[in-house]
Amino acid sequence: MHGTSTRVEKIYIHLHKQKPFLGWNSLEKLFIVVFLCFALRPLVLYYYDSKKLRKYPNQNILSGHPIIRAAPNILSFRDVKAIKDIYGFGSPCQKHEMYKLQNGEGHMHILNVIDREDHNRKRRMLSHAFSTKNLESWEFKITDIVEKLVAQFDRRAHSLTWKNGPSQPNNSMVDVRYWFNLFTVDTIADIALSERLGMLESGSDVVKVGGPGEEDSAHRFIEDMHEAARVKSKIIGTLDWYYVFKHVSSFLSSRCRSQWYCGRNVSQIVSHLAGKRLRRHENDMGELKAETSILLDAGSKTTAIALTHLVYYLLKNPDCFVKLRKEVSGAIAGDKVAPYAKVRCLPYLKACIEKSLPCNTSRWSHIMGEFIPGNVGVSVPAYVAHRDPDLFPEPEAFLPERWFKNENIGKMRDAFIPFSASGRACIGRNITMIEQQILVATLVHRYDFSLPSPNWTLHNEEAFNLWPVELPVKIWKRDLET
Repeated sequence: MHGTSTRVEKIYIHLHKQKPFLGWNSLEKLFIVVFLCFALRPLVLYYYDSKKLRKYPNQNILSGHPIIRAAPNILSFRDVKAIKDIYGFGSPCQKHEMYKLQNGEGHMHILNVIDREDHNRKRRMLSHAFSTKNLESWEFKITDIVEKLVAQFDRRAHSLTWKNGPSQPNNSMVDVRYWFNLFTVDTIADIALSERLGMLESGSDVVKVGGPGEEDSAHRFIEDMHEAARVKSKIIGTLDWYYVFKHVSSFLSSRCRSQWYCGRNVSQIVSHLAGKRLRRHENDMGELKAETSILLDAGSKTTAIALTHLVYYLLKNPDCFVKLRKEVSGAIAGDKVAPYAKVRCLPYLKACIEKSLPCNTSRWSHIMGEFIPGNVGVSVPAYVAHRDPDLFPEPEAFLPERWFKNENIGKMRDAFIPFSASGRACIGRNITMIEQQILVATLVHRYDFSLPSPNWTLHNEEAFNLWPVELPVKIWKRDLET
């Protein structure tokens, strides 16, 4: 037995002295190579500069240059003259390759599809459903959901009028940002999918998912959607390394792993809702899921953001609030919910809504007189375009009046791109305007609001969009009979 043990020890020592082929030394070398690839590749791309982009300054607010190199292969234009060259009809620019990373299970939707022919096909398929005339026929659905939101606000409103002071403790606040998001999800689900989610009635964003013979599972749609966007937005710009970072972040960080899991929850909700429509209509499941996901995402999130910012800026500018109420109350006196026919043409309401609201060069093009090589990401951020002081004096001020009797109104309209422009313009523009006009007119006419304090400031979280974190307000129900 002792001899056998000795021989085993000698064999172990002999093998241990051999130069390992795939031992720790090789793994260490492999790790070093991978690390160097991650560390050096951006530098190589930057300095190699085969497309001569280094002449543009890097992302720096102090540069003062109208063209910024935001990444090795991406340029950002701050001059509104570039809008027509990039987004106009006949432009050679197409969607950036980044959008391929948002295709879910391999199917592109109308927002991220890159191929022009496929985009035109999808747009033809959806354009009638989102036309103003067709959406007006669904006004009764919007009215019904506005009534549900009004019922929730009535329960939480102070019973006395504004002049008599609050009837509840000072800490009785309502986060209207959250309620606006419940409203927009319920609305788009009912109009686009004929699905009653009942979020406003329950006061919760929980959606139960299940099928025949399956036990239902509950997921928080809004919170899960935000969590998924948070983690995606951190690595979406890496392009070639996106899927590597996705798996690495999930492995190394429990927080990221939880966020990716939330993304799967959203996918389950989308599959559940799309599956119901699939049983009613003959459609391709993959495409149906893709279009359902963008309807629920963009159709709810952006409108909720706009509503939150609008109410916030109206409360920070009480003169504008009073002026808007005067216009609205004169049009809808006696109506619990504003009829669209009575508010659709109110100029100050539309101006208030408008005040509160990247592409890729597939081949070479000229933008602002600059020669831009093919396959370079180019964009004009709406945030920057809408703050051009030459077109929008005092750009940070809430001035709905700027849209009236302005000699630059034509140029202002050309530079106003919250819904993008031309053939790529957002197909949901009509529905968000109808929702906002009806809801804002109803709320301004029916309630008084106040912020937690005169100096309270709205904070935003940045992911793919700037999301308001919360908007806590006190609500007073007005006595409309006096």
